[in-house]
Amino acid sequence: MDYHENNYQPITLAGYSKLDSNRLRNMLNSDGPADKNRVAEPHKTCDTCRTLLVALSNDLTGKVPRKSPSPVVAQYLVPVMQISGLDGCHVCSIISESLCPAHLKADVQIASQSIIKIKIGHYTNEAEFGFLSAKLMDSAGKMVRDSSISVGSEPSPGYPTEPLEASWSISTESDATLNLAANWLECCLAEDRICEEVAMTSASLNQAPFPTYLVEVNQDSIRLRTTKELPSRPKYLTLSYRWGESLVFKLTSKNLHDLLSDIPEPGLPKTFRDAAQITRRLGYQYIWIDSLCIIQDSTEHWQKESVIMGDIYRGSVCTIAALGSKDADGGCFKERNPLCFQHFKFEYDTGLYAYFTPELDAISLHITGYSPLVEPLHERAWVVQERMLSPRTLFFGTYGVYWECVEKEASTRRPQMLSEIPSPKYALHQSCNLQLTGKIDNTYRLFWKWWSRIITQYSPCGLTYRTDKLVALSGLVRLVESRTGLHNLAGLWREYIFPELLWYVHVPGQRPSSSDGYQAPSWSWASLNTEVNVGIKDFNYEFHWKIELLEAVVQKASENGQLSGGHIRVKGPLMKVRWEDVGQVYKIRWGDRSFIWNTPDDGVSFLPDYLPDPEEDIWALLVVHAISEDTWMYMGLVVAKESDKQDSWTRVGSFRQYQWTGTVTEFFQEGKFSIAELIIA
Repeated sequence: MDYHENNYQPITLAGYSKLDSNRLRNMLNSDGPADKNRVAEPHKTCDTCRTLLVALSNDLTGKVPRKSPSPVVAQYLVPVMQISGLDGCHVCSIISESLCPAHLKADVQIASQSIIKIKIGHYTNEAEFGFLSAKLMDSAGKMVRDSSISVGSEPSPGYPTEPLEASWSISTESDATLNLAANWLECCLAEDRICEEVAMTSASLNQAPFPTYLVEVNQDSIRLRTTKELPSRPKYLTLSYRWGESLVFKLTSKNLHDLLSDIPEPGLPKTFRDAAQITRRLGYQYIWIDSLCIIQDSTEHWQKESVIMGDIYRGSVCTIAALGSKDADGGCFKERNPLCFQHFKFEYDTGLYAYFTPELDAISLHITGYSPLVEPLHERAWVVQERMLSPRTLFFGTYGVYWECVEKEASTRRPQMLSEIPSPKYALHQSCNLQLTGKIDNTYRLFWKWWSRIITQYSPCGLTYRTDKLVALSGLVRLVESRTGLHNLAGLWREYIFPELLWYVHVPGQRPSSSDGYQAPSWSWASLNTEVNVGIKDFNYEFHWKIELLEAVVQKASENGQLSGGHIRVKGPLMKVRWEDVGQVYKIRWGDRSFIWNTPDDGVSFLPDYLPDPEEDIWALLVVHAISEDTWMYMGLVVAKESDKQDSWTRVGSFRQYQWTGTVTEFFQEGKFSIAELIIA
């Protein structure tokens, strides 16, 4: 059928919305037996989308002249499109994913009267291919959001264009998916030399403590094993998951004897049961799970095992990560509509094909903290070192399964193992293999590039107990210390402490109350529970450091990284200042003078950790004067005296002044400051 503007009538809702509402309710109320090996059939379409494809084919072949503006070629009621996608329409799946995702029956917006309208768009009028312009309109006709779905002559690299069973599996529990995961692991073990080097720890070489207990997974039963009673140190997997609000099954001193005989698998949280199933499918017999392998009512055993936690993950063959679950009951396996994430291919003319490009991944493995792109597991701080220290990780997410090792990445969406974006594991590996001199040279620049990435991924993540801020990073810190010879002070490297003191936050928050337990000294980014940014990102400057480090001390509360106190004693230029809020931009002022907009003196930015009282006395401590061919910078700390300790100071934030070469400022000029010695706690 040909599409012509003069006889085309846009599809209306009348006549089919009632039918589809009944069909929708029938589907929602009918639950057949679940088949973990169900697959979606690619490139199938519903009647409405076939009409859309006719219009698009006529456009691509030039059978119909292009109109401006482009007419609506298809429209859908939102729940109708969602059910159509779940019923197997590939085009509905791709469009709904971009505007109103529905992967499960529970996601269908059954009562919605919103409409999706589709037009054909072109990047230029002469372009052979273009895009589908999709607009989501509410019942009043107001646009809620829009999306562009690219139509091209070739699929994007890495996506399967023909059925690959794991990529089309509806459940991530499918045999095809677990076979693909086993293949990734097998290929890495056989080919990736760096991954094997990372996994070689003193524990795996029988030179250091090994986990006290492992869970032994047999074909029909599981139980706890004391590792010292095993004939040798076995290869094992590890589990990374969120405890959440669920009542996690725990090892205690009371049930230890029973669990050494048998762990009742049906009584375990779903995540543990799924992990046991994955362990069997990957061909391994042992897995380490913290709640089952650390005696939870023994502080002594917890401290002993937490000290070697880094080596436990680093020495495992692979970590199973329950990426898409908020708690231990959520499980590893999920159902999703795989059609949303794969190209749709159709023949628009004899022997000629076009491809719809699906949305980018609904989640990103490279973002942590709290964001719509972040999976539940990556909201938590403890998971960062579990991920980075593990040489290999299998992530079981909401929308698919992902592979990450030091060298390569893959997913059920893009199953080929590729080396593209360097993984966090690679960042850690690089940080540990540089010959550092203590000087700010090219080697340090590389180190800071990789380590700062680790910090920016870790800092936005949450903790149940904020006193664990440095404990949850201690495995990473000990590894870097052992490999580089550096010394860590509350999250900063002593040998490079000056540039690392200049961290800042985008949005000021609140400093945690000391009544809740000690977290870290104020000069450390670890003293805050928010996302932090590194102060120096561009090293194409000549750095003139203005402070001296006279002393740096931290007091350890335990060997697992928790602190009870710390301070630095520094000497440098100190200048009394004040701050102003200039329309959500904070600026440093001094003296009684007025400041002319956009002059060098007006350009001293205040980056507060928290907003101090406007009446509070604050001082600027100049840390560095950085000079390049075209620009210069002043950067430093903003500090205040601790109210109960007149000889002690606390960090309030940082400042920076960025100007072109040749500009003049009164800030930190002779007579404006004094040289002072400060103890900053």
